[in-house]
Amino acid sequence: VPVIAKETGCGVSMEGARMLEEAGVSCIDVAGAGGTSWAAVERYIDEEEGNRVKAEVGKTFTRWGIPTVVSLLEVREAVGIPVIASGGVRSGLDAAKALSLGADMVGVALPLLKAAVEGVERVKEYIRVFAEELRTAMFLTGSRSVGELRKTPVVVLGKTLDWLRLRGIDAERLARRGLG
Repeated sequence: VPVIAKETGCGVSMEGARMLEEAGVSCIDVAGAGGTSWAAVERYIDEEEGNRVKAEVGKTFTRWGIPTVVSLLEVREAVGIPVIASGGVRSGLDAAKALSLGADMVGVALPLLKAAVEGVERVKEYIRVFAEELRTAMFLTGSRSVGELRKTPVVVLGKTLDWLRLRGIDAERLARRGLG
């Protein structure tokens, strides 16, 4: 029976990914920071229940975790099993970025849930927009397939680049790929 290990909003590190692969997991869903913050959810519950101590702890850890992009790149660097990118994926452009960085699949929750509140037709519309955004991103990168998208150069800058360098991941390799 295939087993998918799914993080719940804090991302998966290289070390965690290796342990999961060694344990026999078939696929990892990174669910990085950037999507639902369960610390924030618990904080709001604790505030409603009047538990100020737990609410303050939840507030402190609301932004805790490995960002989805970093987690995806760490896991992809560490293991050879399929990787799902979720946690903050909101659009087809987000999906294109994740696929380009090595995700085998992407997961989307919040936009679909928001659309579902408005009804089935709104969900269908969201999916059509998402697919068209993905197709547009692929067109703009000259990618006729997801395989080609995975070969396009990707420039990583800022805090993400700093993080990757500190973790020993060659981000420059991403910027040079597909150049001949």
